[in-house]
Amino acid sequence: MSVSLVHPTAIIEPGAELGAGVSVGPYTVIGARVKIGARTRIAAHCVIEGDTTLGEDCAVFQFASLGAVPQDKKYAGEATRLEIGARNTIREFCTFNIGTAQDRGVTTIGDDNWIMAYVHIAHDCVVGNQTILANNATLAGHVHVGDWPSSAASPAYTSSATSARTRWRVSAVTSRRTCRPS
Repeated sequence: MSVSLVHPTAIIEPGAELGAGVSVGPYTVIGARVKIGARTRIAAHCVIEGDTTLGEDCAVFQFASLGAVPQDKKYAGEATRLEIGARNTIREFCTFNIGTAQDRGVTTIGDDNWIMAYVHIAHDCVVGNQTILANNATLAGHVHVGDWPSSAASPAYTSSATSARTRWRVSAVTSRRTCRPS
């Protein structure tokens, strides 16, 4: 069993769970309810907070913010969470928020995703497996993305402005960049 490597300037709050072989870079802050899977690498200056689970063999690059409260005025401190699967690459300055009580209460990211710099994944989104989200892609609250799609430069996907229950699904046919309501 390998030992986790935590830089001396990192702050790991009591209660956080780090799997075997996790590395945590300088000035990173990991909250008390965070669980990080084995062999995951967290770079410098990241903040991982809230009820957040990060799977095995992930790579989180510098300045990522994972598990912060949603940017939703209806959020009132309810117990919600962020679940990130295994083998994901999360590049610089990404922001992923926890869910809201008005939906599933969880933001979910599957396995084997390549998420490039400055991507925002808002509350209650569901991202499947084997996705590629290009730089600056933005998923507003309640967006669902299936398995295997990729997004081109800086797209923004939003849910219906009239109903929080309506979901938009990004089609796996990315050459047409079509979205369809579910």
